[in-house]
Amino acid sequence: MHDIMERNWGIYSLSNTEIVEKIGEKLRDIRLNDNVTRSNLQYASGVHVKTIGDAEDGKNVTLITLVAILRGLNALDLIERLVEKELVSPAALFRNNGKPRERARGKALGMNLNR
Repeated sequence: MHDIMERNWGIYSLSNTEIVEKIGEKLRDIRLNDNVTRSNLQYASGVHVKTIGDAEDGKNVTLITLVAILRGLNALDLIERLVEKELVSPAALFRNNGKPRERARGKALGMNLNR
């Protein structure tokens, strides 16, 4: 558990720009480790070579572009948690008469280390 907390704090200490740069580095590492050229990735993903380079350089690309690149690299598992349905606790269902929550009450944002 301690390692998870350290890892989470590590990413939370980075700016949004730094996180995007690290994502770009990871995309490049995956591509190179799999010995895939940008041209081959363009063919596999449908994303232009320049845009692939922009993503790898940590520049702003759309989510659809990121998903296409990950699909072309066969690396969609890296975002699997983002598309999984959130589980609703039985207590929360009970409080909401058996229905999942549809709105937030505006509680202050805090650190949730479990996500």
